[in-house]
Amino acid sequence: MTAQRGTRVRSLVALGFGFFIDSAEDLALPMLFPAIRNSLGLLYSHLGLIDNIRIIFQTFSGPFWGMLADKYNRKWILVIGTGVWGIWTALCGLVDSFWQLMVLRIVACIGLGCLYPAAFSILGDIFGPRDRGKAMGAISAIGMFGIVVGALVFGELTAIPEIGWRIGLVGLGAMSVLSGVVIAILIKNPVRGAAEPELSDVITEEAEVQFAFSLKKVREVLRSGTLWLNFIQGAFIMTCINALSIFFVTWLVDDRGYSESEAPIFFAGIVISLAVGSFVAGVVADWADVRSPKYGRILCSQGSIAITLPALWYLFTRAQTEMQILVPSILAGFFLDWTRRGVQQPLAHAVTKPELRSTAMALMEFTQGAFASVVIILFGNFANQYGLTTTLLVLSVGFWSIALVLTTLYYFIYPREAANFRQEMKNRREVLIGQSQIANFPE
Repeated sequence: MTAQRGTRVRSLVALGFGFFIDSAEDLALPMLFPAIRNSLGLLYSHLGLIDNIRIIFQTFSGPFWGMLADKYNRKWILVIGTGVWGIWTALCGLVDSFWQLMVLRIVACIGLGCLYPAAFSILGDIFGPRDRGKAMGAISAIGMFGIVVGALVFGELTAIPEIGWRIGLVGLGAMSVLSGVVIAILIKNPVRGAAEPELSDVITEEAEVQFAFSLKKVREVLRSGTLWLNFIQGAFIMTCINALSIFFVTWLVDDRGYSESEAPIFFAGIVISLAVGSFVAGVVADWADVRSPKYGRILCSQGSIAITLPALWYLFTRAQTEMQILVPSILAGFFLDWTRRGVQQPLAHAVTKPELRSTAMALMEFTQGAFASVVIILFGNFANQYGLTTTLLVLSVGFWSIALVLTTLYYFIYPREAANFRQEMKNRREVLIGQSQIANFPE
């Protein structure tokens, strides 16, 4: 038990640090954009184009990384994708044109496509079904503090004329390389399926091979109704989250009159709420899953979306003063990531075979991220014409409402697929026990 706890702690520390740097990197450009805009002469549409084409390439690379992680050692996939690739982020700080920045951001973030799929699979083999929400919520919360620290640091750096944003990107690249070193030292690649109750005492590295990943098995992922619902509902949720992460700081500066150094600090407080909410989401959703294995997590998703909707509506239609902006922002931030961390990701664990989980997560990130990126690119010109307030109202309240309606479909799909998965794990246990008995039978 002590050894297992140590493995869990080391894995959370290493993966959490990776998420910490990844989160800071995802939001580096939006947070630094007011300074980059002045230095390179960019427009709103340039920000949307650079960051969302970057996201498209990152999400398109995800399935490739996911299949590699399912087939090979996930630890070393992470070291390459998060560590070595950090060099490209550092080079972003040396650009002097829009096109140079866009190309380097694309290359830099292709490597980051490996983090979520590989980490998702590793955590699923370290934490059992009743603890996965907390695990996903914990590393997400740690990652969110990367945004907080980034907001504070980037806020100070934007005050340094011309070179402040460059220092930020070069330093971020160096920290990404360091995260690869931390993962290499602390992570041990777990046996796939080791955290399933039916397999925990019978699965070994040797036995794992007979259930290995193959391209033919990817079809099973595409036949899952739960995963398809994750793809579709998640696309609307991700569009809202990405729109807020990309444009919120600039909205505070341009539409609400905050300075370029004040807005990131203001945003940091909201992200703290998001980080705490991500962890609480995992705890509450795990508790709900124990109380109602069929419907508990689904109810958590519906409840969190229903609470967030009026807060977002008030923020972009009524809020003017500091407190009027701060209160609904913190409330919305607290519940914003409940569905992804406490619901969608544990549901994906609960219906996907261990050897396919990196691929499943990569496809989730791919469909959600690609949809969100295309929508936000299209809305970049909309923002130029109608302003950020109207744009964010549509992309948050409008898309969040669609996600709430789609959540209902889980009630009809997930329970049956979860039961089928548990039966598959029981079948594997019987196979492994039978093989063990034959191997130990005296000749």
